[in-house]
Amino acid sequence: MRNRSIVLAGLAAGAVSLVVACGADTAIAPSAARMPGDPGDARDRLFYQVKLEPLGDSRAIAMLMIDVVGGELRVRVHANGVEPGQPIPQHIHVNPGCSPGGGILLNLDAGLTIPGEGPGVGPSYPTASHAGVVNYEATRSLADLRDAFETYQSLVFATDADLLAYLDLENRNAHMHVAFGPPFPAVNCGEVVERVN
Repeated sequence: MRNRSIVLAGLAAGAVSLVVACGADTAIAPSAARMPGDPGDARDRLFYQVKLEPLGDSRAIAMLMIDVVGGELRVRVHANGVEPGQPIPQHIHVNPGCSPGGGILLNLDAGLTIPGEGPGVGPSYPTASHAGVVNYEATRSLADLRDAFETYQSLVFATDADLLAYLDLENRNAHMHVAFGPPFPAVNCGEVVERVN
């Protein structure tokens, strides 16, 4: 019985070491938090995914996931091969394809800001680890986004459904950019794809 306790204690210590070692290369540890807002019915959840592929001679790859549920918009980003130690500008752009990407629709910064409300570059974007890894998430209420569009772009949406129709996420693309410039060329891009439950 004593040997079994020692083995279990050793396994637990190893697991803690592994978690600490894995967390060392991430800007922000992945969250195991519940979905924002009330869970609701799966039929009421919208889920989008973007596989960001390298552009030019970049090696930067990323996966972007967007959830809309319970009156909240949540974005999760997992990237590798970006500029180490730098805030990484990233956005959802207005065009459906990557070339050209078009103007910025939504900044994927800490506040999920819109153009005019938040800058397209700077310290509000997640900072890559020393290994060039970005791993973070941000959440914003749809009501707050509606207010932002009214305040900063004079666009009024009566309902969340109106806002989502305007965002038209399944017909957009996403980019990550270099952290310094101008210009701030894109290092990767991908088209937003809706995933059906």
